[in-house]
Amino acid sequence: MSGLDEQVAQAASLLGLLLALDTLFTSEQARRLTEERTRTGGAKRSVLRTTLVTCILLGAVTLAALASLTPLAIDVFGAIGDPKWEPVFGVFLLTYVLLIGLVAWQILLTIRARPR
Repeated sequence: MSGLDEQVAQAASLLGLLLALDTLFTSEQARRLTEERTRTGGAKRSVLRTTLVTCILLGAVTLAALASLTPLAIDVFGAIGDPKWEPVFGVFLLTYVLLIGLVAWQILLTIRARPR
């Protein structure tokens, strides 16, 4: 196993776990925000504030993960077409791209969670 193979293998399981948990927590905040915005009598400011802070923290975790994984993603992207290409590289890149989508969703939720 080459150096890049080892790095991707070590990062892959943790990256998958991060994506699953981060998505789970983000979807719960989206559900909570939708529920609160449609509540009879209007949304409670305290709930919106809590959701806002939680979305900011989730976004920070996702951005930190993306920042720390960017050098590895660049190396994997550079290996496209290489005879030593491993299928796990493609899965890694797909998961990395999904994290980008996830942080975009978290930013949108943060904007929507601002108390009016």
